[in-house]
Amino acid sequence: MSKLDPILACFVISLEPEAAHTRLLLRSLQSQGVTASLFAAVDGRSTRPPLAAGEKLNDRLAMLRLRRLLTNTELGCYLSHYRVIKQAYDQGCDYVCVLEDDVVLEPRFAETLQALLGEQRDFVRLMDLKIRRRKRVKELVPGIVLTRPERGTLGAQAYLFSRDGMVKFLRYAATIYEAIDGVFDHGYIFGLDTFSVEPHVAYEVERESNIAKKADPGSRAMTLFERLAYHPVKLYFSLRRHWHLKTHYRDYYPATLPFVRPGKSPRLRAKGEAAYLLD
Repeated sequence: MSKLDPILACFVISLEPEAAHTRLLLRSLQSQGVTASLFAAVDGRSTRPPLAAGEKLNDRLAMLRLRRLLTNTELGCYLSHYRVIKQAYDQGCDYVCVLEDDVVLEPRFAETLQALLGEQRDFVRLMDLKIRRRKRVKELVPGIVLTRPERGTLGAQAYLFSRDGMVKFLRYAATIYEAIDGVFDHGYIFGLDTFSVEPHVAYEVERESNIAKKADPGSRAMTLFERLAYHPVKLYFSLRRHWHLKTHYRDYYPATLPFVRPGKSPRLRAKGEAAYLLD
């Protein structure tokens, strides 16, 4: 690699570094010519993970957005992603590719990843969990298209950050109040330009999640203020999204639904007019 080549770091986040699925993913990356390192996930399964310097929980905003506090496992997942991105940034990387350990690569994963290194996009999901209307931006390699979803597409299983994207994310995400993929979906709040690839170049296998969605014991109920403020805060986020779409109209439109199912993930879902893609 020459000095002019971008520096790419690739990490696999795992709570089970010796598990068969983790080792298989590492071998798959290697077989496609991608050098990856394991990143020890933050474990929130038995207790609430401690925060590091610079990380801050905003429980009030969590209640206003989710009507509950983040669970311990959601916090562990969040910190795992936040810290691996921060590590890549601190190491001076131009790009960081992050994969969760239950991901399976499609044959053209590395080819697509290489094409994205010349794009300098803030944030690109390599797979999504929700089908949305999207603008087809450009063909990256034959048959793989870069798209700009109109709304958040969920998931943090496989994605790529540029250095500019890392800066925007780390500045905003040090204050924690929602799940990590919620932050990615609300990039319009802090200027993060988000994209996806289609068809997906990775998918997750169907297995039991380590991330609990129900409140942990000791989680509190909403206060009267939080109950009264919930809908105004929800409206604020909605207005911010609509204003962003209006002021960046050409970046998102024309937007259409895909003609075929874009990926293999069992949890891929859709609503309304997109539901036909899952039949």
